[in-house]
Amino acid sequence: MLASEIPRWFVWLAAFAWGAAWGSFFNVAIYRWPRGMSVVSPPSHCPGCGTRIRAWQNVPIIGWLALGGKATCCGMRISPRYPVVELLSAVLCVAIAQIWIVRAPPETLLLDATIETVLYFVFAGGLLIATFVDLEWMEIPDEVSLPCAALGLASAPFRSVPGVWSAAVGAGVAYLAVQLIFVWGYERVAGRRGMGEGDSKLLLMIGAFLGWKGALFSVVAGSLQGVVYAALALLTGRKLTPDIDERIIDGEVIEGPQEGEEEDAARIGLLKLPFGPFLALGALEYLLAGEAILSWYFGLLR
Repeated sequence: MLASEIPRWFVWLAAFAWGAAWGSFFNVAIYRWPRGMSVVSPPSHCPGCGTRIRAWQNVPIIGWLALGGKATCCGMRISPRYPVVELLSAVLCVAIAQIWIVRAPPETLLLDATIETVLYFVFAGGLLIATFVDLEWMEIPDEVSLPCAALGLASAPFRSVPGVWSAAVGAGVAYLAVQLIFVWGYERVAGRRGMGEGDSKLLLMIGAFLGWKGALFSVVAGSLQGVVYAALALLTGRKLTPDIDERIIDGEVIEGPQEGEEEDAARIGLLKLPFGPFLALGALEYLLAGEAILSWYFGLLR
């Protein structure tokens, strides 16, 4: 069966449902990985009292709305981050399916288009997890970046873009450039790190999926957007970094900042801020509209 034989509405509906369902898992990973918890066991439960969450309460987006943002067991407030992540995941899945299934060349097999869609959705999901963990904890879990980087490199021969050579060069050069210059080199010169190791590993993942052009675009676009955000935050009095009062690792509460904590912050002058979300934003921009953005930009220069 060809991808062009599937009705658009069916692709959009299936992609939205698939993305929202996986958004629930992304929420679990966002909550548990920074706390050293398994994403498999125990099953979904209320973080306030430990009561197991019923299936109908776990329906993406609708479950949170039906509960009014509060747990029925103990009345604990449920963060609006949960439906936001599920909705973002659903929308991203629809956008990716639009590019690789709906807009696929007429001769493209549905199986090939679906595999490529799933691979890029995994990549987008990893970026979502990295973004929300970095915003709250100022770290990027290795559980996200390293397996996704391996998947990007392993699947490069089976994806239409960017090609095996570009994926390998993009992953290796992006990682080494940040690690050597902005992590180790900056620390040796300035006595502190310019970027965290989580950022270099995230770029390893981005390069593996998007190639060297995508990695470079992510750094440039992420830096520009990070500067704009930092400027607006300073003007409005908004904090650039989250408050990290405690860590929970393997069930043990560890008070106060620990050695190496906040190392995944990027520095702009004397300022620091979580840089992973801006790298992820740049990567998603390139994934969904990279060619259009570059054409528009270079058109301005003519």
